[in-house]
Amino acid sequence: MKQLEGIWTWFLSPIHFPGGIAIEPVRIVELIIVLIFLWWGARWLRKATRILLSRRLDPSLAYAISRIGYYFVLAFGVLIALQSMGVNLSSLSILGGVVGVGLGFGLQNIFSNFASGLIILIEQSIKVGDYIQLKENGLHGAVVHLGVRYTQVRTNDNVDILVPNSQFINGEVINWSLSDNTMRLHIPFRVPYGTNREALRELVIAAAHQSEHTLDVDGKKPNLWISAFGEAGYDCEMIVWVARNALMRPGGTRAEYHWLLAEALEKAGIEIPRPRQEISFARSDTAKVYAEELSRSTSST
Repeated sequence: MKQLEGIWTWFLSPIHFPGGIAIEPVRIVELIIVLIFLWWGARWLRKATRILLSRRLDPSLAYAISRIGYYFVLAFGVLIALQSMGVNLSSLSILGGVVGVGLGFGLQNIFSNFASGLIILIEQSIKVGDYIQLKENGLHGAVVHLGVRYTQVRTNDNVDILVPNSQFINGEVINWSLSDNTMRLHIPFRVPYGTNREALRELVIAAAHQSEHTLDVDGKKPNLWISAFGEAGYDCEMIVWVARNALMRPGGTRAEYHWLLAEALEKAGIEIPRPRQEISFARSDTAKVYAEELSRSTSST
């Protein structure tokens, strides 16, 4: 009993912190319990808010609002919990300033990613479901989660990559589905000079229509471009417009059009010209002198 009384006495004895702050250990335990319930309630509120807003707003906008509300509830709840413990928040200013300076140097990248995450959520420049590409390293994939520290990107190989949010703010990002869910593809190929260009155009358009991804609407129709006059023939491009489901797998979509185009050209008897190289061998003066000396030695024997 005396041990329990001693432990309880310790729990009720205030612990003094810098800045004239005195907190009893039992209050710290109460704070931890309150924070656990606060975190659970904030998560439940975030899910409920997202479900309700998704019925009237764009899902990506509902996601952003629910995330911002989640962090706001957590921050506000922590302040209320500290105030209810009898902690004078104004007395934390000095301690917060000292700790803030130290954290500013040690956790600079974390704070940078946190601020970048809030900017992304507010600006809606990147949303869940967007297909993005980072110019710095060529990473591309679909955004499946937006956090305040990192963004989860899932590649077409089903690999999840966690990208720090600061890379989206400080670097160049290609958002292939930001304002328009369609994209134009250029499929390059070459045909020999003398090929009937009108017949080639019809062949390319017919090949493009064999794919279910090809769009055929005003301003977005498949076409044939002659981009240059090469050494061995016309440098051409199959021009096709594709929708969102195809642009989220650009490698496979391009491979499909290459396959359809190759089959169409083979059936039409059009051979893709190969570059030719001429190689000539010239005898050097050293080789000529050596051959003459070899001839003299042979004749002398």
